[in-house]
Amino acid sequence: MPAAPVADNKPEAIPTAAWAHLRDMVAARTPADGRTDALYPGLRCYRFSRPVRYEKTQCLTPGVVVVLQGRKTAYLGGDGRSLDYGATQCLVLGAEVACLGTVVAASAEHPYLAIHLDLPPDMLVKSFVALAESGTLAEPARVTENFTAAVGPEVVEAFARLLLAADDPVDRRTLAPLAVEEIVLRLLRSEAAAAIRSAGAVTKAGARIQTAIAFMRRHLGRPLSVAEIASHVHMSPSHFAHSFREVAGVTPMRCIRDLRLEEARMLMLGAGLRPGDAAAKVGFESAAHFNRAFRRRFEATPAEYVRRVQSG
Repeated sequence: MPAAPVADNKPEAIPTAAWAHLRDMVAARTPADGRTDALYPGLRCYRFSRPVRYEKTQCLTPGVVVVLQGRKTAYLGGDGRSLDYGATQCLVLGAEVACLGTVVAASAEHPYLAIHLDLPPDMLVKSFVALAESGTLAEPARVTENFTAAVGPEVVEAFARLLLAADDPVDRRTLAPLAVEEIVLRLLRSEAAAAIRSAGAVTKAGARIQTAIAFMRRHLGRPLSVAEIASHVHMSPSHFAHSFREVAGVTPMRCIRDLRLEEARMLMLGAGLRPGDAAAKVGFESAAHFNRAFRRRFEATPAEYVRRVQSG
Protein backbone atom coordinates (compact mmCIF):
# COMPACT_ATOMS: atom_id res chain seq x y z
CA MET A 1 0.00 0.00 0.00
CA PRO A 2 1.44 3.45 -0.84
CA ALA A 3 2.84 5.31 2.11
CA ALA A 4 0.92 8.32 3.33
CA PRO A 5 2.50 11.66 2.46
CA VAL A 6 4.65 13.22 5.14
CA ALA A 7 2.74 15.80 7.10
CA ASP A 8 3.98 19.38 7.11
CA ASN A 9 6.25 20.22 10.00
CA LYS A 10 4.22 22.66 12.13
CA PRO A 11 5.96 23.49 15.39
CA GLU A 12 3.33 26.03 16.22
CA ALA A 13 0.85 23.17 16.74
CA ILE A 14 2.71 22.17 19.90
CA PRO A 15 3.29 24.40 22.95
CA THR A 16 7.00 25.17 22.86
CA ALA A 17 7.43 24.63 26.59
CA ALA A 18 5.83 21.14 26.55
CA TRP A 19 7.80 20.02 23.51
CA ALA A 20 11.09 21.38 24.90
CA HIS A 21 10.38 19.74 28.27
CA LEU A 22 9.93 16.30 26.72
CA ARG A 23 13.01 16.82 24.55
CA ASP A 24 15.09 17.68 27.62
CA MET A 25 13.73 14.65 29.49
CA VAL A 26 14.77 12.34 26.67
CA ALA A 27 18.18 14.00 26.43
CA ALA A 28 18.75 13.48 30.15
CA ARG A 29 17.86 9.79 29.87
CA THR A 30 20.14 9.00 26.91
CA PRO A 31 23.72 9.31 28.20
CA ALA A 32 25.18 7.62 25.10
CA ASP A 33 24.28 7.27 21.45
CA GLY A 34 21.91 4.51 20.52
CA ARG A 35 18.91 2.98 22.24
CA THR A 36 18.10 3.36 25.94
CA ASP A 37 15.23 1.27 27.31
CA ALA A 38 13.02 2.51 30.14
CA LEU A 39 11.87 0.03 32.76
CA TYR A 40 8.31 0.38 31.52
CA PRO A 41 7.58 -2.29 28.85
CA GLY A 42 7.90 -1.11 25.26
CA LEU A 43 9.19 2.38 26.11
CA ARG A 44 12.60 3.45 24.82
CA CYS A 45 14.55 6.57 23.89
CA TYR A 46 17.09 7.21 21.14
CA ARG A 47 20.02 9.58 20.73
CA PHE A 48 22.38 9.96 17.77
CA SER A 49 25.04 12.69 17.75
CA ARG A 50 26.09 12.25 14.12
CA PRO A 51 24.44 11.25 10.85
CA VAL A 52 23.84 7.51 10.84
CA ARG A 53 22.82 5.16 8.07
CA TYR A 54 22.36 1.54 8.94
CA GLU A 55 20.72 -1.43 7.33
CA LYS A 56 18.72 -3.76 9.51
CA THR A 57 15.90 -6.21 9.20
CA GLN A 58 13.75 -5.94 12.28
CA CYS A 59 10.07 -6.74 12.63
CA LEU A 60 8.33 -3.91 14.47
CA THR A 61 5.04 -4.18 16.32
CA PRO A 62 2.35 -1.48 16.39
CA GLY A 63 3.87 1.59 17.96
CA VAL A 64 4.50 5.32 17.82
CA VAL A 65 7.79 7.19 17.46
CA VAL A 66 7.90 10.87 18.40
CA VAL A 67 10.90 12.82 17.08
CA LEU A 68 11.99 15.65 19.36
CA GLN A 69 15.09 16.82 17.51
CA GLY A 70 16.65 15.94 14.15
CA ARG A 71 15.20 13.96 11.27
CA LYS A 72 14.87 10.33 10.32
CA THR A 73 14.03 8.29 7.24
CA ALA A 74 12.76 4.75 7.75
CA TYR A 75 12.59 2.17 5.00
CA LEU A 76 9.64 -0.08 5.78
CA GLY A 77 8.46 -3.18 4.00
CA GLY A 78 9.91 -4.67 0.86
CA ASP A 79 8.67 -2.25 -1.79
CA GLY A 80 11.46 0.34 -1.48
CA ARG A 81 9.20 3.09 -0.13
CA SER A 82 10.30 5.26 2.76
CA LEU A 83 8.84 7.57 5.38
CA ASP A 84 10.64 10.76 6.39
CA TYR A 85 9.80 12.62 9.59
CA GLY A 86 11.37 15.16 11.91
CA ALA A 87 10.93 17.22 15.07
CA THR A 88 7.30 17.69 16.18
CA GLN A 89 6.24 14.74 14.00
CA CYS A 90 5.51 11.13 14.79
CA LEU A 91 5.56 7.86 12.94
CA VAL A 92 2.66 5.52 13.70
CA LEU A 93 3.27 1.85 12.94
CA GLY A 94 -0.07 0.19 12.46
CA ALA A 95 0.86 -3.50 12.34
CA GLU A 96 3.77 -5.89 12.19
CA VAL A 97 6.16 -4.40 9.65
CA ALA A 98 9.76 -5.06 8.63
CA CYS A 99 12.13 -2.13 9.09
CA LEU A 100 14.87 -2.57 6.48
CA GLY A 101 17.00 0.50 7.11
CA THR A 102 17.27 3.91 8.70
CA VAL A 103 18.96 7.22 7.99
CA VAL A 104 19.29 9.73 10.82
CA ALA A 105 20.13 13.43 10.39
CA ALA A 106 21.95 14.69 13.48
CA SER A 107 24.95 16.61 14.81
CA ALA A 108 26.86 16.87 18.09
CA GLU A 109 25.26 20.27 18.74
CA HIS A 110 21.77 19.09 17.83
CA PRO A 111 21.57 15.30 18.29
CA TYR A 112 18.70 13.26 17.01
CA LEU A 113 16.37 12.61 19.96
CA ALA A 114 13.25 10.45 19.85
CA ILE A 115 10.97 8.41 22.07
CA HIS A 116 9.34 5.15 20.96
CA LEU A 117 6.39 3.36 22.56
CA ASP A 118 5.14 -0.06 21.51
CA LEU A 119 1.35 0.02 21.59
CA PRO A 120 0.30 -2.91 23.84
CA PRO A 121 -2.20 -5.15 22.03
CA ASP A 122 -4.46 -5.44 25.09
CA MET A 123 -4.47 -1.66 25.57
CA LEU A 124 -5.21 -1.13 21.87
CA VAL A 125 -8.13 -3.54 21.95
CA LYS A 126 -9.50 -2.14 25.22
CA SER A 127 -9.38 1.41 23.84
CA PHE A 128 -10.85 0.39 20.50
CA VAL A 129 -13.79 -1.33 22.18
CA ALA A 130 -14.43 1.61 24.53
CA LEU A 131 -14.46 4.11 21.66
CA ALA A 132 -16.55 1.86 19.43
CA GLU A 133 -19.15 1.35 22.17
CA SER A 134 -19.29 5.10 22.81
CA GLY A 135 -19.86 5.78 19.12
CA THR A 136 -16.77 7.99 18.82
CA LEU A 137 -14.68 5.61 16.69
CA ALA A 138 -15.61 5.99 13.05
CA GLU A 139 -14.75 3.49 10.33
CA PRO A 140 -11.71 4.99 8.56
CA ALA A 141 -12.06 5.87 4.91
CA ARG A 142 -8.81 3.99 4.24
CA VAL A 143 -6.31 1.99 6.23
CA THR A 144 -2.67 2.96 5.86
CA GLU A 145 -0.25 0.58 7.52
CA ASN A 146 2.31 3.27 8.47
CA PHE A 147 1.66 6.96 8.84
CA THR A 148 3.41 10.22 9.70
CA ALA A 149 1.68 13.21 11.26
CA ALA A 150 2.21 16.25 13.43
CA VAL A 151 2.20 15.47 17.15
CA GLY A 152 -0.65 16.94 19.17
CA PRO A 153 0.14 18.77 22.42
CA GLU A 154 -1.87 16.31 24.51
CA VAL A 155 0.27 13.41 23.22
CA VAL A 156 3.47 15.30 24.05
CA GLU A 157 2.27 15.98 27.60
CA ALA A 158 1.16 12.36 28.08
CA PHE A 159 4.58 11.12 26.96
CA ALA A 160 6.24 13.40 29.52
CA ARG A 161 4.04 11.96 32.27
CA LEU A 162 4.80 8.42 31.09
CA LEU A 163 8.55 9.00 31.03
CA LEU A 164 8.47 10.47 34.54
CA ALA A 165 6.29 7.65 35.89
CA ALA A 166 8.62 5.03 34.40
CA ASP A 167 11.38 6.17 36.78
CA ASP A 168 9.51 5.22 39.96
CA PRO A 169 8.53 1.62 40.86
CA VAL A 170 5.12 2.56 42.30
CA ASP A 171 4.30 5.08 39.57
CA ARG A 172 5.43 2.56 36.97
CA ARG A 173 2.73 0.13 38.11
CA THR A 174 -0.04 2.66 38.73
CA LEU A 175 0.38 5.89 36.75
CA ALA A 176 2.36 4.76 33.70
CA PRO A 177 -0.45 2.54 32.31
CA LEU A 178 -2.83 5.51 32.57
CA ALA A 179 -0.47 7.65 30.48
CA VAL A 180 -0.16 4.86 27.90
CA GLU A 181 -3.94 4.51 27.75
CA GLU A 182 -4.26 8.26 27.18
CA ILE A 183 -1.70 8.14 24.35
CA VAL A 184 -3.54 5.25 22.71
CA LEU A 185 -6.95 6.87 23.05
CA ARG A 186 -5.73 10.18 21.62
CA LEU A 187 -4.10 8.43 18.66
CA LEU A 188 -7.27 6.48 17.97
CA ARG A 189 -9.30 9.70 17.97
CA SER A 190 -6.92 11.33 15.48
CA GLU A 191 -6.24 10.73 11.80
CA ALA A 192 -3.65 8.17 12.93
CA ALA A 193 -6.50 5.77 13.78
CA ALA A 194 -6.63 4.67 10.15
CA ALA A 195 -3.01 3.55 10.42
CA ILE A 196 -3.63 1.37 13.43
CA ARG A 197 -6.70 -0.70 12.73
CA SER A 198 -10.10 -0.89 11.10
CA ALA A 199 -12.92 -0.03 13.47
CA GLY A 200 -15.21 -2.60 11.88
CA ALA A 201 -13.02 -5.48 13.00
CA VAL A 202 -13.02 -4.23 16.57
CA THR A 203 -16.76 -4.07 17.01
CA LYS A 204 -17.07 -7.71 15.88
CA ALA A 205 -14.21 -9.36 17.76
CA GLY A 206 -12.75 -6.87 20.23
CA ALA A 207 -14.16 -8.31 23.44
CA ARG A 208 -13.05 -11.83 22.55
CA ILE A 209 -9.54 -10.65 21.69
CA GLN A 210 -9.37 -8.88 25.06
CA THR A 211 -10.33 -12.13 26.76
CA ALA A 212 -7.75 -14.03 24.72
CA ILE A 213 -4.90 -11.72 25.74
CA ALA A 214 -5.89 -11.99 29.39
CA PHE A 215 -5.82 -15.79 29.01
CA MET A 216 -2.34 -15.58 27.48
CA ARG A 217 -1.05 -13.51 30.41
CA ARG A 218 -2.37 -16.02 32.94
CA HIS A 219 -0.72 -18.99 31.22
CA LEU A 220 2.63 -17.68 29.95
CA GLY A 221 4.53 -20.36 31.86
CA ARG A 222 3.18 -23.28 29.82
CA PRO A 223 2.88 -24.11 26.11
CA LEU A 224 0.03 -22.32 24.35
CA SER A 225 -1.40 -22.96 20.90
CA VAL A 226 -3.63 -20.85 18.69
CA ALA A 227 -6.20 -23.66 18.76
CA GLU A 228 -6.37 -23.69 22.57
CA ILE A 229 -6.70 -19.91 22.85
CA ALA A 230 -9.31 -19.84 20.08
CA SER A 231 -11.32 -22.53 21.86
CA HIS A 232 -11.20 -20.50 25.08
CA VAL A 233 -12.94 -17.57 23.31
CA HIS A 234 -15.27 -19.83 21.26
CA MET A 235 -13.78 -19.09 17.85
CA SER A 236 -12.35 -21.33 15.15
CA PRO A 237 -8.52 -21.21 14.99
CA SER A 238 -8.44 -19.64 11.52
CA HIS A 239 -11.06 -16.99 12.33
CA PHE A 240 -9.38 -16.24 15.65
CA ALA A 241 -5.91 -15.85 14.09
CA HIS A 242 -7.25 -13.53 11.39
CA SER A 243 -9.33 -11.45 13.80
CA PHE A 244 -6.53 -11.21 16.35
CA ARG A 245 -4.06 -9.74 13.88
CA GLU A 246 -6.69 -7.43 12.39
CA VAL A 247 -7.62 -6.04 15.80
CA ALA A 248 -4.36 -6.22 17.79
CA GLY A 249 -1.92 -5.62 14.94
CA VAL A 250 0.18 -8.74 15.64
CA THR A 251 -0.30 -12.48 15.30
CA PRO A 252 -1.34 -14.43 18.42
CA MET A 253 2.02 -16.22 18.63
CA ARG A 254 3.93 -12.96 18.24
CA CYS A 255 1.85 -11.51 21.07
CA ILE A 256 2.61 -14.48 23.32
CA ARG A 257 6.33 -14.23 22.57
CA ASP A 258 6.44 -10.50 23.30
CA LEU A 259 4.49 -10.95 26.55
CA ARG A 260 6.96 -13.64 27.62
CA LEU A 261 9.96 -11.49 26.75
CA GLU A 262 8.65 -8.52 28.72
CA GLU A 263 7.85 -10.71 31.72
CA ALA A 264 11.33 -12.28 31.58
CA ARG A 265 12.91 -8.83 31.31
CA MET A 266 11.18 -7.69 34.50
CA LEU A 267 12.04 -10.92 36.32
CA MET A 268 15.73 -10.37 35.53
CA LEU A 269 15.71 -6.68 36.43
CA GLY A 270 13.24 -6.67 39.31
CA ALA A 271 13.64 -10.10 40.89
CA GLY A 272 17.26 -10.71 39.97
CA LEU A 273 16.59 -14.00 38.18
CA ARG A 274 19.30 -15.40 35.94
CA PRO A 275 18.41 -15.43 32.21
CA GLY A 276 17.94 -19.20 32.09
CA ASP A 277 15.65 -19.20 35.12
CA ALA A 278 13.61 -16.28 33.79
CA ALA A 279 13.27 -17.99 30.39
CA ALA A 280 12.00 -21.21 31.96
CA LYS A 281 9.56 -19.39 34.25
CA VAL A 282 7.83 -17.60 31.33
CA GLY A 283 7.58 -20.66 29.09
CA PHE A 284 10.55 -20.63 26.72
CA GLU A 285 11.48 -24.20 25.84
CA SER A 286 15.21 -23.54 25.54
CA ALA A 287 17.72 -20.91 26.64
CA ALA A 288 19.01 -20.65 23.07
CA HIS A 289 15.54 -19.78 21.74
CA PHE A 290 15.09 -17.24 24.52
CA ASN A 291 18.47 -15.63 23.84
CA ARG A 292 17.74 -15.27 20.11
CA ALA A 293 14.27 -13.81 20.66
CA PHE A 294 15.50 -11.46 23.40
CA ARG A 295 18.34 -10.16 21.24
CA ARG A 296 16.03 -9.47 18.32
CA ARG A 297 13.68 -7.44 20.52
CA PHE A 298 16.15 -5.63 22.80
CA GLU A 299 19.28 -5.52 20.61
CA ALA A 300 21.39 -7.25 23.27
CA THR A 301 21.71 -10.65 24.91
CA PRO A 302 19.85 -11.01 28.23
CA ALA A 303 23.08 -10.79 30.26
CA GLU A 304 24.33 -7.78 28.27
CA TYR A 305 20.98 -6.09 28.62
CA VAL A 306 20.87 -6.47 32.41
CA ARG A 307 24.42 -5.12 32.75
CA ARG A 308 23.61 -2.18 30.49
CA VAL A 309 20.45 -1.21 32.37
CA GLN A 310 22.00 -1.63 35.82
CA SER A 311 25.09 0.40 34.88
CA GLY A 312 22.99 3.21 33.36
